[in-house]
Amino acid sequence: MTHMHIPDGVLPVWLWMLGFIVMALAVGVSLLRVRKMDLMKKIPLLGAVSAAMLVAMTLEILPLVYHIILSVVAGILLGPALGFLAAFVTNIILALMGHGGITVIGLNTLLLGSEAVLGHTLFYLFKKRLPVFWRAAVATIVTLFITTLALIGMVAVSHVDPVLIGHGAEQGTVPGGEIDVSRFAVIVLSLGALGWIIEALITGAVVRFISQVKPDLLGHVLHTGEIEESKRSSR
Repeated sequence: MTHMHIPDGVLPVWLWMLGFIVMALAVGVSLLRVRKMDLMKKIPLLGAVSAAMLVAMTLEILPLVYHIILSVVAGILLGPALGFLAAFVTNIILALMGHGGITVIGLNTLLLGSEAVLGHTLFYLFKKRLPVFWRAAVATIVTLFITTLALIGMVAVSHVDPVLIGHGAEQGTVPGGEIDVSRFAVIVLSLGALGWIIEALITGAVVRFISQVKPDLLGHVLHTGEIEESKRSSR
């Protein structure tokens, strides 16, 4: 998954500071966008989706060492602005729980937040090409592939041993020896691809179910004429 479990003091200062600056700008823009929304409906949904993301990201799929993220689900249900805020809230709580250091909140929020934004965008772009389930599934796989490349890029520019990215660093059980970035990329992309498929199936099932029982939650994407069509195509 695209979430760095790096303790404080590992990443170079310039990188995590840059992450906080860009995150702050993105959060500010998101808050401005939220002011134009119906907060009576959106805020409870934001809390529910953030809680679901938090629970999912604390569970691990063995032996893939992969966590379900639900970031694309957040983007589809909440839209880009609230989806990014959900990623922000989730990453703060995860850091306080010991899943990564405080200094990587910025970078982790950018990774998960970009998944919400990109997932929402792709889901919208595919609306006339695929049924709801496959739109959500394909959007999830493409999104996670792109953000995984971004994660690999962050590791490359940080010059940090990729071994420190996983759980071992935060638990003090890092194995001996180093791996280079190219080998890290192969491992992450190969094992991650299996995780993306699982994530895509879950995301597709969740979004299709919601489009059938509560289509107004997708009102910012699934317009009136398409809701009935999505119901028929998803049966």
